[in-house]
Amino acid sequence: MKNKNENNIIETSVESTIATESKKSFKDILSSIGGFFKKCISFLRHGKIRNQAFLKRGGYSLIITAVVLTALIAFNWLVGLLSTQFHLELDLTENAQYSMTDENIDFIEDVKYDVNITVVGNKDKETFVSYSNYFAQEILGMAVSNATEYEDMSDYFEQTYNLIAKYKEYNDKINIKYVDFQSPEYSTIQAEYPEAEFYYGDIIVGCTINNNERVKILTFTDIYAVTEGSSSYYGTSYKIASNKLESALTSAISYVTSTESKKVAIISGHSTKPYSSAYKDILLSNNYEITEITATTIAEISNDYDAIIISAPTIDFIPSELEIISKFLDNDGKLNKGLIFFADAASPYLPNLYGFLKQWGVSIEEGVIFETDSENAYAKIKTTFGTFPVALEDDKITQNIGQGAITDYNVPMKVCDPATTARKATALMKTTNTTVIAPLGISAEWAPSDSDTKQQFDTVIQSVETARDNDGNTVTSYVMAFASVEYIQSTWASYKELCNQNIVMAVSDRAAHVTDTDITFTSKFIENDSFIADESAGSTINTIFVILVPLLTIAFGIVIFVRRRNAR
Repeated sequence: MKNKNENNIIETSVESTIATESKKSFKDILSSIGGFFKKCISFLRHGKIRNQAFLKRGGYSLIITAVVLTALIAFNWLVGLLSTQFHLELDLTENAQYSMTDENIDFIEDVKYDVNITVVGNKDKETFVSYSNYFAQEILGMAVSNATEYEDMSDYFEQTYNLIAKYKEYNDKINIKYVDFQSPEYSTIQAEYPEAEFYYGDIIVGCTINNNERVKILTFTDIYAVTEGSSSYYGTSYKIASNKLESALTSAISYVTSTESKKVAIISGHSTKPYSSAYKDILLSNNYEITEITATTIAEISNDYDAIIISAPTIDFIPSELEIISKFLDNDGKLNKGLIFFADAASPYLPNLYGFLKQWGVSIEEGVIFETDSENAYAKIKTTFGTFPVALEDDKITQNIGQGAITDYNVPMKVCDPATTARKATALMKTTNTTVIAPLGISAEWAPSDSDTKQQFDTVIQSVETARDNDGNTVTSYVMAFASVEYIQSTWASYKELCNQNIVMAVSDRAAHVTDTDITFTSKFIENDSFIADESAGSTINTIFVILVPLLTIAFGIVIFVRRRNAR
């Protein structure tokens, strides 16, 4: 008759197996050490060795040797056991390029929600690095002219792979998964995010809280800082300047785990064109609550809203409406509100609204911006062109955007002096200095005359009013102005290579006073051939283990020998 236990199926997890093996190994070590001491005692008790002098001299030596060996074995076993349970690592690379900052680690350890990090790429490190290198060269045109440059770029991709793995090490609520283009699971991801266009190495960060999913997608330029290389007949080449993975990924985790929800109102009653549909979609996907004010004449704006949006208005505002908007932004002196404005050169000139914006430092002229440089115009349509972020050292929006945007029908807009010193206007994005003002309704054959001045226009302007509340804290209200509604409305917004969508959401978050989730860290550089340790670190290791440790061992032996000799 079979034993009932034979019919039992015991399922053992990887963790329990490791724990069992660790206990078994520990018992084996104790058994070996016990057997060693038993043999020592048996040897000392042997009838042929009863000389107490020998016991005193040789016995002490034998015991010391046994203790040292036992300590070494126990230490080696303990380190092995701890390495399976804790993060034990010594980063000897310059600038700590292989490890995370303490600030980042503290944040990751405090994450309380399940976060899914999906990397578009192969799970095997060598394959991931190799394919990333191919994608960077063939698709993005990154410059690689020799073996050294190839290794340098590969090091950055290896650095990314290693840093991603560390997030799981510091918090088991962070789940990391690699999905290759060829796998069936990739089709599922494409179906889940139909508007996204993924490339090799993109990272999808998601978190679901109270049945509400928030997602952030990191692309190549989010992860790496890119700089221009050499120029040739075929165009400009680019190189990776540094790795921003730590900042980008932690910021994305902070964003998707935020339970903060902001309320905005879209003033649609002044627009005859449905130019807010695409904008509403992106706001909803970023946890915003949206209300539409459809009245042709605004009677009031509730202080429950964090920001209001005016998108491509075709009907001007009357003075009483602008007074209501001013009252909303002032918020009884508490500020903490925002206005986001999208212009459209195809709309009629709106003197009342534009006069209000001028008080905030945003000056708008009649006409449409025309690009005279065909290299920066799209398909020879001179009103469709690239516009680029301004390099502002103290502004995280322009620091993190990197790439430019493409828009059409931009109004001629520039920063001007605000009505009060409490306000400050700053350009976040600009055209090139080869643009001019063209009249509305121009034909495709229109060309500027010598009297048309080539100049640079501002396409995204931030104006901030700053004050102190009753508790002495700094409070702000923002007016954000876009020179074209096509920053978000046109098909250009769906191109991941452009910053259209990124700049719109960054500006919207700031205007609505979304908690600053952009954790800033020092970019990581690859500055030496070895990714594990630089030359200085290698020299230190050699000095410690090749010279100092042997010398200390010899010195210790000499001391014991002398003391034994003097004891005779």
